[in-house]
Amino acid sequence: MKSGIQKGVFLACMVSAVALFCLSQSQAQTPAPAAGAAPAAAPARGGRAGRGPAEFWYINKGKGGVYNKPMRPLWKLSDLLRMHSGQNNWREQIINDNLQDVTYNSAAPGSKVIPRLHIETAVAFVIIKGEMHFQIEGQQPVTATRGGIVNVMPDTIYSYDAGGSDNALWVEIHPYWYQTEYPATQPPPPDIRGTTVVKTSFPHTPAPYTGNNKPYFNLFEALAACQPVNNVVNEDHIHVGPLLGYVNGADNKCDGSTGNIGSGPLKPGDPKFNPDSTFGHLHHGVVEWWVVQSGQIRGQFEGTGEFHAVEGDVLYAAPDMWHQMAAEAPSGPSVRTAMGAYQITNMNNTGGGQE
Repeated sequence: MKSGIQKGVFLACMVSAVALFCLSQSQAQTPAPAAGAAPAAAPARGGRAGRGPAEFWYINKGKGGVYNKPMRPLWKLSDLLRMHSGQNNWREQIINDNLQDVTYNSAAPGSKVIPRLHIETAVAFVIIKGEMHFQIEGQQPVTATRGGIVNVMPDTIYSYDAGGSDNALWVEIHPYWYQTEYPATQPPPPDIRGTTVVKTSFPHTPAPYTGNNKPYFNLFEALAACQPVNNVVNEDHIHVGPLLGYVNGADNKCDGSTGNIGSGPLKPGDPKFNPDSTFGHLHHGVVEWWVVQSGQIRGQFEGTGEFHAVEGDVLYAAPDMWHQMAAEAPSGPSVRTAMGAYQITNMNNTGGGQE
């Protein structure tokens, strides 16, 4: 029989959702690995200098490659334009999970969105094409163009319109279950089916911009000035950070590095990708997705396959899915702007599969 101390250690190991390698109080009671099983990992390391990152047992790994509509591994801009052929103003839901509510949008020049706010949530916009003018309470007017990322804080009145000569295209990101309020100084909006418009009052103070957050960031302006491009929106349930890669490191005129995703296009003779293998990294319960803002990106997803995306396309990795990304444009920057509802930790594969 186990002693009281052994029982306590056993229970503590069992209830931990992401457990450190639990050292048994009695090595004789540790079961031997099954025949053909991978060697057991070493005890968790502390991640001190020179010793590498800590290792953990992850006991809740689910099946990768599970997509619920409207989510899909790849939304191609060319397909969206084909779906809405002949339409200037349209909105397509591309993500609607339990974390974020995301739409792809188009508006003809002169189209306007009336003032509004989201009392408890921020909203972000990634401008794909065209020109958009934003009026944000307490801030200077913003003219947003290709490569632009607009960040509107909670409890902040904003409006926008499409300018220029071409349709504006943008991706709009809200936390799941966001609500919209409209100033009562303007006419009430129409009822939405199944709901009623009512007049309310509440204290109203726009949230301040702190840290790296700012009303407007433009990727291409930052690259031209050799400014940092990561972590440009860090709000509750909205995190936005461009990830930069160069297949040819010499194309990076700022520091000569290859960025963090520069592995290059596939070459003849490269092994065929196996989506049912173990590779890359995953996230538990947190979705990671990307808007391609420049160049070409390759995404490899567990149980799903390999996808090739260009500027304006959107890639999406479902929770618990092994995935890995790479820059593919033969010249210039390949930028995938990473999105998530939380700061994301990469749980890296240590099983020796495809790297």
